[in-house]
Amino acid sequence: MKKTTVGILLILMVALFVPVMASASEIGYVDFEFLFYAYPEYDTKNKELQNALEELEVQFREDVEKLESDAEIQDLTEFYEFRFEQIEQQIRVDLVGFILKVIEDVATENGISTVLPDNLIIYGGVNLTVPVVETMYELFGATVPDDIREQM
Repeated sequence: MKKTTVGILLILMVALFVPVMASASEIGYVDFEFLFYAYPEYDTKNKELQNALEELEVQFREDVEKLESDAEIQDLTEFYEFRFEQIEQQIRVDLVGFILKVIEDVATENGISTVLPDNLIIYGGVNLTVPVVETMYELFGATVPDDIREQM
């Protein structure tokens, strides 16, 4: 009799907790590449990067005129390439950081505990790409442009 009661309690506990555990471990996915290009200020960030490159080119040309040896020119070239890569990396870090934060917020709102890139999903999961895009634009106080909405 005691084994039966323990068995029934165990079955009830499993029956009650499995759905909770399953919903807590729901998997979502996003098209990260699309999110990157759908970022509301993507064009602005690209322009910022282009402007930084142009400024560095002007500075490089001014500095290279003062140099005499190929070794000095090579060192200067490496310095400016490194400087540009730093600027580019910082812009990417800011952009990706923002997108990851939005993904986290949208996933939490939808009870999703794990989010993967869409190219890793074979079957199932919840596509969070559209709500993430919509949330990004909401945070910028804008609506999703038609050209991006058509691709979603």
